Amino acid sequence: MFIKNYIKDYLNIESNLPKGVVLNRATEDMKGIIKSSLDRDIFEEIEEKSDFFAKRDFNSGMFLYLPKDVKIDRPIIMRFNIEEGNLTALDQNLIVADIGSEVTVVIDYDSDNGITGAHIGYTTVYARENSIVNIVKIQRINDNSKNKDSNLAIVKGRGTVNWISVELGSENSASNYTTLLESDESEGNLHSIYLGNGTREIDLEYAMIHRGARSISKIDTKGVLLDKAKKVFNGTLDFKRGARHSKGEEEEYVILLDPTVKSDSIPALLCEEDDVEGAHAVSAGQINEDKLFYLMSRGLDERESKKLIVESSFRPIIDRIPIEELRRDVRDEVERRLIHA
Repeated sequence: MFIKNYIKDYLNIESNLPKGVVLNRATEDMKGIIKSSLDRDIFEEIEEKSDFFAKRDFNSGMFLYLPKDVKIDRPIIMRFNIEEGNLTALDQNLIVADIGSEVTVVIDYDSDNGITGAHIGYTTVYARENSIVNIVKIQRINDNSKNKDSNLAIVKGRGTVNWISVELGSENSASNYTTLLESDESEGNLHSIYLGNGTREIDLEYAMIHRGARSISKIDTKGVLLDKAKKVFNGTLDFKRGARHSKGEEEEYVILLDPTVKSDSIPALLCEEDDVEGAHAVSAGQINEDKLFYLMSRGLDERESKKLIVESSFRPIIDRIPIEELRRDVRDEVERRLIHA
């Protein structure tokens, strides 16, 4: 059911999308629209492997279906602004990419200063054989608000789902990304950055679950903590029986700018199959003193030098955002939190 409506237009539905593409804003009859648009076996698999259709409290979101071999060369964009009159964004999103299709979806969560709001989101991606789905999520709501975001991808043979996650805002933020590599040669990648300042609390839970043979996964996370921020990172590579010759790797690198921060990292490697390759690494520490000295010797003060080092760590992932305006907004938000917060 819909709770209090999110009344601001958040999704620009273009009239010149390729033939056969279905793009709808979330409605109370969302399940009926989805069921009528999908093959029965796809609908039943989504219903079986996710709890998407059990989510009933939402006021926004979208359903996107790409037919076979359709490639959209420009991003589908959703923008949410938490503001007076729209204090809560509860978005429920389903993206289905048929065989050989390709799409990029960008979802941006922002807020006005001074308000207290919340974002709660649930996104499911179903990527069929040889499809490519890129999902970019940017969370930069203010420090009076809360964020909770859950994401699930079901990936079939030779399909690829790429997640880009940018976590910069909210008082408390909890994000979950789970990728089910269901079939042979399926691939999942997650590139994420997070920044915790003030008394922010960040909870990150990432999982790559390998079921198909020769499936590939990568988790690449860069973080920065300062002031009295706290973070928990749970990263899991799970090789199920049948995932022979699969490869997975996860890495988290976090820069600790103050001794008062708290950083907990819990990488896990689970395996039911013999012939697989899994690797995980966690690195946490202060900024390299030699780098800091070098930059300060070139005329930068300490804060500016630290900002430059942080930006160089974040830059490879920020550059994956396909919209220059949003890349600039993210860089500005990082700078504000590092220098002016």
